Amino acid sequence: MASAVTQIDRNLVVARHCFGGIGDHLSCLIGAWWLARRTGRTLIVDWRGSRFNADPTMSSNCFFRYFEPRQTLAGVPVIADDTVGSLQYSTPIWPIKWTPASLATSNHLKHSADEVAAVNDLVASDKRPTEPTIVLNQWVEPPPPPEMVRLLLADLRLATPIQAEAQQFWDQQIGSAFAVGIHIRHGNGENVGARAAYWLGPIALMRQLSLNARNDVHRPGLFGRFSDNMPASLVGTSNQAAAERRFCRKVAADFRAFARELNITNAVPFLFCDSRQIIETLRQFLPNLVVRPKLLPEKGDGPLHQFDAKAADQAMQDGIRGGTVPEQITLDMFVELDLMQRCQALMYMDSGFSILARTSLDQSHQLRLQPTRINRLITRAMS
Repeated sequence: MASAVTQIDRNLVVARHCFGGIGDHLSCLIGAWWLARRTGRTLIVDWRGSRFNADPTMSSNCFFRYFEPRQTLAGVPVIADDTVGSLQYSTPIWPIKWTPASLATSNHLKHSADEVAAVNDLVASDKRPTEPTIVLNQWVEPPPPPEMVRLLLADLRLATPIQAEAQQFWDQQIGSAFAVGIHIRHGNGENVGARAAYWLGPIALMRQLSLNARNDVHRPGLFGRFSDNMPASLVGTSNQAAAERRFCRKVAADFRAFARELNITNAVPFLFCDSRQIIETLRQFLPNLVVRPKLLPEKGDGPLHQFDAKAADQAMQDGIRGGTVPEQITLDMFVELDLMQRCQALMYMDSGFSILARTSLDQSHQLRLQPTRINRLITRAMS
């Protein structure tokens, strides 16, 4: 990283790393790119402090490790190399929690619920902020128009080694077949919020949502097992095995109906999931299921890309814990991102991991998985 401070005389939108997973990172990037394009600004992508950064010093920027280097992204000038830590950002900065000193570090700054709402409103509106530096470090909702995001994705190409590894697996396991991606977010012990509706029986779901409602994920400190201040998860516990099996059976039935709707007779189901028990269960209903081999955590140990809040090697940042995911796990994740984008159709539950694939596909080739009707009613009533 350059030691000298570099003054920038342009208005900027900064996409910082997020405290969440890769879906949060990508949603933040997409929102920041759209705001920069809409307002004629330069985009800065700063992933130095990301959990996916293999550099233990957090001084290098890992963005171009996973994506091909670019000087522009769909018409927007971009700076995303190691110089991001030496840039002198013009003030005032919005939101006001950010300063040139905080932007010089790799630390994440925790945001409040009000800040989350304000950022979302700015990105989704036609407002033109007057501050020369705008910083985003969160999931952005709602996303920009899909046709605009597709322009970005045409330029946002994964790094060549990642593409090559994905191509090799695709050639060996899929070839010329029609692949339907199935993305299932289970949590494997981590609290999955309202996604618990997919996995729990009605009574357990009411209990889980009640526990969640009493917790503020934006408060300082650390109170949960994992790093999101959420209460214990009921998903994956032994008394919920029957409900999980019923959902896997429903996914298999939905896959067959979806293939018939698309008029595909030999569709290949391609599962993206980090829970060994769900992979094994779904394979009972879909014997030809394709799953890319990877390290799988033990039951209840959390998702692959999460880090346990009790890990001893984590450092405190702004009242929250930070840490890094092992490098091989991160590389496997990006290979799966590439593979999911290659699928000709997609079945998914609410999760940011599928954001690139969902944006790339026509609506007719997407199927949003649904919990049971009673669980949908319970979630709506308690939200």
